[in-house]
Amino acid sequence: MQRRGHLEEKHENTERWLLTYSDLITLLLVFFVVMYSVSKADEAKFAKLNASLQKAFNVIVLQGQDTTAISGQNGPDGGNKIMDDFLGIRTSVMKAAEQMGIQSHVNVTMQQDGIAISLSGNLLFDSGRADLRPESTALLEKVGEQVRAVPNEIRIEGHTDSIPVDSDLYPTNWELSAARATAVTRFLVEVSGIDPRRLSAQGYSQYRPLTDNSTRENRALNRRVDIVIVYPKPTPEPATNTGDAPASTSGAPAAGH
Repeated sequence: MQRRGHLEEKHENTERWLLTYSDLITLLLVFFVVMYSVSKADEAKFAKLNASLQKAFNVIVLQGQDTTAISGQNGPDGGNKIMDDFLGIRTSVMKAAEQMGIQSHVNVTMQQDGIAISLSGNLLFDSGRADLRPESTALLEKVGEQVRAVPNEIRIEGHTDSIPVDSDLYPTNWELSAARATAVTRFLVEVSGIDPRRLSAQGYSQYRPLTDNSTRENRALNRRVDIVIVYPKPTPEPATNTGDAPASTSGAPAAGH
């Protein structure tokens, strides 16, 4: 009897490996399901994640403020207006740039005061020049369509690298950056049909770089024109005192003015 019980116990232990095997199969199934769902993530979802991360680490958020629509109110669906605009503009502009094979020259980001569409200076202009290259006009037209659809004010910023300009027309990078910003501004008015009262052009020369100017690649990044769709911060509502006026501590009526 003892030998039979010993055999039954031994047979039961040899089948316990099935529990570990079934756990392994379940984990593998979950892993491949997750990998499949990640591979199917579309560009809009990725853009939304990217925008959320940028917003989360934005200085405005760190200061306890938030980026809102023109009126300081959220959109009708409860979402943030600037976030909705950002996703739509980024998707449209980057898709057009990819179709033209120039996506490396374009970037759309969120800044403290709005949405910035950054276009490479090499895409827009020849070296030391402020005349738009014909190759850039197709993308500028697409950008103009997106900007025209948003009623906000628009700021055109010209930026250069730190190499002194060699031109009789532009003595310094100040003149060159301002002329390039003005060229893009005129295009948005004359070709895209944007109300000129919404636009302003500013030249920043080399003094607002994205990175240092130590390499050729870095200087190419710094040469750019930023089209900034401005979203003003909401004006705080004045505090109103809804409570009763404080009583006089002296018992005498307050003097009139």
